[in-house]
Parts: sequence; structure tokens; C-alpha cells
Amino acid sequence: MKKITLESLIYKNYLKTSLTSILFIELVLVIIYFIVNSDITQKSTDLTLKNIKYNTYELVKEKSKQVDNKISEIEILAKILQKEHQDFFENHGEFNLNKKPIFDFAQNGMYYKVNNNGGSSVVVSKETSITNDLKEELIRSEIFDLTFKTLLNHDGNIIAVYYNSNKNYNRYYPFLKDSYNVFPSDIKMKNYNFYYLANENFNPKKEVVLTDVYLDPAKQGWLLSAIVPIYKNNKLEGVSGIDISLNNFISSFLNISLPYEGKTFIINNNGKIIAMPQEIEEILGIKELEDYKYAEDEKINSTIHKSDSYSMIDYPNKEISDTFINIVQDKPYTHKLEINNKKYLLFTSKIKKTSWYVISLIEEDKILKDIKELKNYYNKLGVFIIFSILLFYAIFFLFLQYKAKLFVSQINNPLLKIISMTKDIGKNKNIQYLEASSIFEIDELNNNFNNLINELDIRTNELVEEETKRVYHEKLASTDPLTGAFNRRYLDDFSEEHIKILKTEKTDLSLLIIDLDNFKKINDTYGHKSGDIVLKKLVNIAQENIRENDLIIRFGGDEFLILLPNTNIENAKAVALKLVNSINTYNEGKDFSFTVSIGVSQFNENDKSIEDLIKRADNSLYKAKEKGKNCIF
Repeated sequence: MKKITLESLIYKNYLKTSLTSILFIELVLVIIYFIVNSDITQKSTDLTLKNIKYNTYELVKEKSKQVDNKISEIEILAKILQKEHQDFFENHGEFNLNKKPIFDFAQNGMYYKVNNNGGSSVVVSKETSITNDLKEELIRSEIFDLTFKTLLNHDGNIIAVYYNSNKNYNRYYPFLKDSYNVFPSDIKMKNYNFYYLANENFNPKKEVVLTDVYLDPAKQGWLLSAIVPIYKNNKLEGVSGIDISLNNFISSFLNISLPYEGKTFIINNNGKIIAMPQEIEEILGIKELEDYKYAEDEKINSTIHKSDSYSMIDYPNKEISDTFINIVQDKPYTHKLEINNKKYLLFTSKIKKTSWYVISLIEEDKILKDIKELKNYYNKLGVFIIFSILLFYAIFFLFLQYKAKLFVSQINNPLLKIISMTKDIGKNKNIQYLEASSIFEIDELNNNFNNLINELDIRTNELVEEETKRVYHEKLASTDPLTGAFNRRYLDDFSEEHIKILKTEKTDLSLLIIDLDNFKKINDTYGHKSGDIVLKKLVNIAQENIRENDLIIRFGGDEFLILLPNTNIENAKAVALKLVNSINTYNEGKDFSFTVSIGVSQFNENDKSIEDLIKRADNSLYKAKEKGKNCIF
């Protein structure tokens, strides 16, 4: 349990009582302020986003509707082509040409229309046999040019009108000079989307088909086509089409003026972008193929879609590609995207007549900029209010602290004197008494404490006297009065407990048994007083050569034991040898000398008591005597 001083306790409760109520009220007001501020900010954010969502959807929806209307117009024109061309193949009417076409073979083997008579260019694959029937069809189909011209002049979005035959020839308006150099010499119409998408496999209903954006083999760049199949007796004769400039067709989308600098781009039914402004390029990190640059002799042998210019993995993260896929598959998707650590709101609308989706991105920070600035202002104002409250409380706290110290000093100072005196109890013999104070309860405590000191002093003196006697008698009972070494009684008490510890903890214990050589002769020659001197000196020398936790025990008249805890027999023998050498060194220059013989043993797990160690050590001592004494074994 954590303890505190009385002064801290008084401060804590005094200040708590004074400040808690005011602090609670101010804290509640601050919390209400921030809650209201947060609620207003959130409602403003929701309202702003709602308005942005509505306005953006309406703008994009209106543009989508315009494109749908334009596509509907082009579909009508394509159906006119379909009707006219099917009538052509079913009815062989005649018409007069103002200027007849001239055909010839080019160096690459293609059969082509040489002169520009104000109509279409014509080119036939070198793989196609040029029969009289084909020549007649090429001349008769010049009638197509009248409608081709009308359609091209009718709509600025149309850049070309054409007919592609199953005989692998192409009639293209406006006229292409040297058309045999534009297309592959072995051109196969079935390789191009503007042909195969109209066949029975892709278009069983024989309706108008709008292609995806592709690279024009006639070198007009990126475009899309409205194509219709031309049948004769349920056999596909060819495909007529209207080419639409991609830039002209969707530029109105890319330039939609969205709020907060929002930008719009278009994806196809594969989730790939087919048109986007420069700002979207920078956001997504994808460079759009705008104006394709054809090589001088480049021939387009099959369809190249614009969306094939990059893969889905080129998007900054998987969330973007997954979102685009979910949009085109009509699955739930997030209306927020994070791109390069910026958050964007996402709005979508499908162009019904196509497989395209219009996507608008508006950066969230730009929408919420004013709201965030207002929120930051109110937050700063809130911080200022909190700081002002803290400053007020700091000043108020200092005032209360000053008043509290005056109050505490009246109570705490007498108590500190009591604490100070308790520290010196038992250290000083001179008894000091506490002085009276101005507080009744503390004076009573002082009187009681003074009486306690007197009583404690009397009892302490009695305890000290009794303990001194007990220690003295205990020491007499366990030590040899002559040498100061432990006696046999101590050995019995110690060894009984220590043997149990050795068996439990598996530690070492070695024992030395020391016998004074010819001790009887010393007593007989020099007297018992000299013998006593030898015994004391032996103990002194032994104490100098062993550790503090090693034990010296007087075992008999001239026999001593040394117990060496945590010591194996090899180290014990080293201690024994050191002791013998120290005694021999001591003997040098003395009137009379003495020597010892030492037997050594070590505890093993089969020993039942200390007697087993003593017995083995005694046997070793006997062998040391046989060796000539003054040695160890």
C-alpha cells in the first residue's frame, strides 16, 4: 500500500474540496463545447457532401444523356446505311457516274482505285481473285459515296464512313491516296473488331454495334465505330460503319466543370480507362495514349484496343482496380478512394448506349477545406479556453496552497518533532521531551509519547541485559574456552542440519582432521602452558588459511576438525597442504616448534552422518602418521 505524508494528505483533501466543484463545472462546459463543435462540423460535412453528390451526379447524368442522344443519332445513320447497302445487294439498279473510277494493281499486289473522283478510296487484298463480277461490284458500289458524303458532312463527330466486304476489300470515304500503302497487302477483314463484331456470332440480332476504342488501320488515330452487318440471302456480304473521333466525341465529358476542381474520365466494361484529362493522368500515374504516331510503313494487321496500352496492375493500388471492376460488374463498391495518401470522393454514371462508365473524382480535402478551417478555428478557440482555465486554476491553486501551508504547519510541525524523536530512540541515552503546542489533541499525544519513551527506556535496558547474558552463555556452550574454536556440541548441531542440505542440493563438503604431532612430548618437555600456546597458535594459523564460512572445531585434546563447505577433496587437500606449510614457516627461528598431520575426506551420497566423514578422514590421518608425520593424506 502506497503511503503519503500527512502534509500531502491535508493538501490533497483541502485542495480537492476547494477545486473539485469548480473544475467539474468548467470541465463539463468544455466537453459540451467540443461536442457541439464536432456535431456542427459533422452536419456541415454531411450537408456539403450531399450537395456535392447531387450536383455532380446531375452534371454527369446530363452529359451522359447528351452522349446517349448523340449515339442514338449515329445509330439511326448506321441503320440508314444498313438499309441502303442491303437494298444494293438485293436489287441491281443502275445509276450514272459523273466520273468513272480507274482501278489498277499496285506493286504489292493489291487492286485499288487509282483516281479520286470525289468519292471513296477502294483497295482489295492481294489474296482476293479479281474477277469480272468483283470488278462490276466495285464500280456499282460507287453509289455508296453519295450517302457517305452526306453523313460525313452532317455530323462533325464523324471522320469516316466505310464498307468492308467479305471479299476483303475496303471502300473508305474520304478518299485515301495510295490506299494500297495504308492497309496490309493481304488484309483480312475478319481480324478487325469493326468487322467481326457485326457477324452472326457477336451480333445475332443484326443490330447496330458500337465498338470499343481502337487504333484505326486507316491511320486516323484512336476512334470508335458504329457498325452494321450487310446480309444477302442470310449470308454476310460485309459490314458498313461510321468512324467517330474519340477526342471530339468525349471531350465534353473530360471538360465538365465539376465543383471543387473535380475531374472526369471514362472506363470501358473491362474497368480500363479509355479517356482521361491530364489531371487524372497525374493522380493515377498513367500516361494516356492521346495521338498515336504511326510509323511511315506501319500496317495494322489486327485490332489494337486503346485499353490494351496498360494493365490493371498499373493502377496505384489494388483498391482502385477492384473498385473499377465492381463498378462495371454492378457490384457494391466504395465511394471513397485513397490514392497517394490523398482521399477522393468517387461518382459514377453509365452511358447506356455504350459499355462505358463515366467516373468523377473530387479531392475530399478541397471539399472540406472551409469546414476544416472552421473546425480548426473552433478547436483553437477551445484550446485557448482550456489554457485560460488552467491559468486561472494555477493562480487559484497557488493561493490555496499558501493558505493550506499555514493550516498544515499548525498540525504538522508538532508531529514532525515526534517523528524526529522516534528516529533517535535507542541511539541517545539522554531522553528529550516534547514541548507543548497550541492544539489540545497534539498536547495529549505529546504527553503520551513522553510517557512511552520513559517506559521504553526502562524495558530496553532490561532486555539488553538479559540478551547479553543469553548470548554469553550460548557462546560458552558452543565454543572451546581455550582456543575459541567451536566444540563437539556445536559440531553435532551443525552437521545434523547440514547433512540434510547436502543430500537435497547435491553440493560438496570436505573435512580435515588435524592432529598435533608429538603433542604429549611438548607438554612433558615445556609444560602444559606451552602446550596451550601451541593449541591457540594452531587455531590462529588455521583461521588465516581458510575462508570465513569454513568452520574450525576442537574435536579432542590435540585434534581439530575443519569443515570446508562447497569444496571437493582436491581443493581440500590443497588447503591442508597450505596449512602444513604455514606452520612450518611459523616454526622458523622459534625456541620450540610443532607440526601437524592432516587426514582429508569428502562427503558422498551414502554418508548417513558426519561420523562417516570423520571415520574416513581419521583413516587418512593414520596413513599420514605412517608417512612420517608433518604431512597430509
